[in-house]
Amino acid sequence: MNLVFHQAALGDFALILPLLRGLDGPTTLIAPWSRGRLAAALIEDVSAMDIEMFEFTRLHSDDGPHTLSPAVAELFEAAQTVISFVSQDDDPWAEHVVRLAAQCNLVCLDTRPQDDQFGHVVDAQREKLLSHGIAVAEVELEPTVDPHGPLVIHPGSGGRDKCWPRDRFEQLIDACRERHRPVRVIFGETEASRWPQHVLEHWHDHFHAVGCGSLEQLVEQLMGASGYVGNDAGPTHLAA
Repeated sequence: MNLVFHQAALGDFALILPLLRGLDGPTTLIAPWSRGRLAAALIEDVSAMDIEMFEFTRLHSDDGPHTLSPAVAELFEAAQTVISFVSQDDDPWAEHVVRLAAQCNLVCLDTRPQDDQFGHVVDAQREKLLSHGIAVAEVELEPTVDPHGPLVIHPGSGGRDKCWPRDRFEQLIDACRERHRPVRVIFGETEASRWPQHVLEHWHDHFHAVGCGSLEQLVEQLMGASGYVGNDAGPTHLAA
């Protein structure tokens, strides 16, 4: 049994999906509930638990959880591998996990690459797991791109400096339409709260933009696409 703890942003969550696919045996992902459910729906042998459960949040405290529910106690007793994206090797969280699951092989991974690290962060994470004796297969996925599907365009990002100018996206959409290329425009919560109301109304009316208020809605809009254009943002990593 593998336990994977993760509580970073959506883009970082998307980057652990290849590792979850490559782990050997059943895996329980302890993460924000919506992301855990998504991983369980996408990947065979992956189940999910909510990281906001009291026993899991108490792992960060100095004294840790004193009692465990039967389900969580069974989880730690069965764990052979624990992969943490929420702690360091020598902090209270790691100490409590080793106490609760003394038989486990605990590996703490960083969601961000080191300053002197080159290559993809997923490759670096896989190499560290392999160095700790944890097998992670490189999974080849069959392409599911529909060549006749729409080009999905997401114009936003949580970081303002990461965003391509809005008028460039508008020009791209108009150019696609002129070439009879189907386009599907999606919004996130950031755009809904940050953009002026008149701009939102223009994009809804002129570009038929669809708001995605949940991960399920976002994945539904990404499915069947022929391509994707977006900024450095969580939906872009998830699309990839």
